[in-house]
Amino acid sequence: MNDLGSEARVSSGALPVGGWWLLLPAAGSGQRMRGGLPKQYLPLGSRSVIEVALSRFIEIPGLAGVILVTSGAIPESVDLALSSLPVPVHRVEGGATRAESVRNGLTMFRESWAALAPSAADGGAVGDEAWVMVHDAARPCVRPADVERLLRQVNASDGGLLGTPVRDTIKRVEPGGEVIATVDRAPLMHALTPQLFRAGLLRKAIDAALAAGLEITDEASAMEYAGRRPRIVAGSADNLKITHPEDLAIARAILRHQGVLHD
Repeated sequence: MNDLGSEARVSSGALPVGGWWLLLPAAGSGQRMRGGLPKQYLPLGSRSVIEVALSRFIEIPGLAGVILVTSGAIPESVDLALSSLPVPVHRVEGGATRAESVRNGLTMFRESWAALAPSAADGGAVGDEAWVMVHDAARPCVRPADVERLLRQVNASDGGLLGTPVRDTIKRVEPGGEVIATVDRAPLMHALTPQLFRAGLLRKAIDAALAAGLEITDEASAMEYAGRRPRIVAGSADNLKITHPEDLAIARAILRHQGVLHD
């Protein structure tokens, strides 16, 4: 089995036309996991975190392909799993930050579309007008029903994202830790992924935000800086992002409850 970095299985040519694309930033080192393997490659049952995450999208109608943003070598087991997916997978080298990694993926998307003949279109949006769904590779518990709801409810140029209401009491604190106020949580939402935007608008928004020196922690914040108003679509509270070692056990429990893991 070849390493995915050899491009033996992952195409670098023009992207075919389709309904929407999945962009998966997976270039993080996973330092907070305190392990030698990046968190997206850690095991969840018989599969890796990234394989489970991808599996939640594969059966959703309209998926045209996957843009996988990685850094360094990929385990052979993941390479083999990617080769069996029913849609093309295009690998892109990641950047120093999540925002730069997403920008790299969107740049490849634009350059690949430029190589397509106009007659290649089959009715779906193409090039900068294509819809790209960005999802954290470390969120394997996302529910396909939530993804489909996002696709149904976001139809404006400003795009949208999954979110859940803030449930805990929120405190505003001084740098030294002293509480100075209790924040009204009624209008507050936890931002989740996936987040869905037109490829060209998102790329330009990220470029502008990075040029301004802003810290971009998700795609919606870049769109907000560009004056856009993304729409929040109701997601599930169990859409966990694996960040710390204990999150793996929580993710396993969630996926067993969802009927995804049986081992």
